[in-house]
Amino acid sequence: MDLPARLRQSWTDNADAWARVVQGGAIASREVGTDAAIVEAVVRGLPPAGRVLDVGCGEGWLCRALAALGAETYGVDASERLVEIARLAGGAFGVVAYDEAEDDPARLGGPYDVAVFNFSLLSDDVTGILRAAASRLDEGGRVVVQTVHPATVDLPYREGWREESFRSMGDDFEPMPWYFRTVGAWVRSLGAAGLRLTEVAEPLHPETGAPLSLLMVAERG
Repeated sequence: MDLPARLRQSWTDNADAWARVVQGGAIASREVGTDAAIVEAVVRGLPPAGRVLDVGCGEGWLCRALAALGAETYGVDASERLVEIARLAGGAFGVVAYDEAEDDPARLGGPYDVAVFNFSLLSDDVTGILRAAASRLDEGGRVVVQTVHPATVDLPYREGWREESFRSMGDDFEPMPWYFRTVGAWVRSLGAAGLRLTEVAEPLHPETGAPLSLLMVAERG
């Protein structure tokens, strides 16, 4: 099985374990800053009852958080099990794989004011899904991406596949391959998808001052 296929399979294998740690608040970086950062970035400038597409929604926490603030949300994920868990907790969710959305962007629904990717761009080719999501935006719509901050990843500082063991989260996970990008590589990927970067933020740990994530906002060029 190639690495992108292993990555997709990992979200099926790890679905229940992932839902437990997210719902249990067991990921420290999320609790101290990254969850709040992505919510704030999405709602900033969002009109009343604004429409948000959550791509790679997982068990759906972000859709529910945004809906509680008045947004109209729709989440998609390739993992049938994660979508099942998300629906049980409440909200509108659909099973859509990234390659399916690339072939037929209308499967993503819309139109939307914001398309958000919260730690959900993990493969070596993200141009197609970024372009597909951007195509479902109204004029003036935004794409918001939160991802791993390069400063938190072991050297060497160059693009390539890495492996996440999830060791800090317990023994219930299967290792997952994921593709590391430098800041420059992220800028190139957004540009290749026809997007113009308008904002870069680096949420920091409130006590240590260490970067928690890299957060980017873009518009159609």
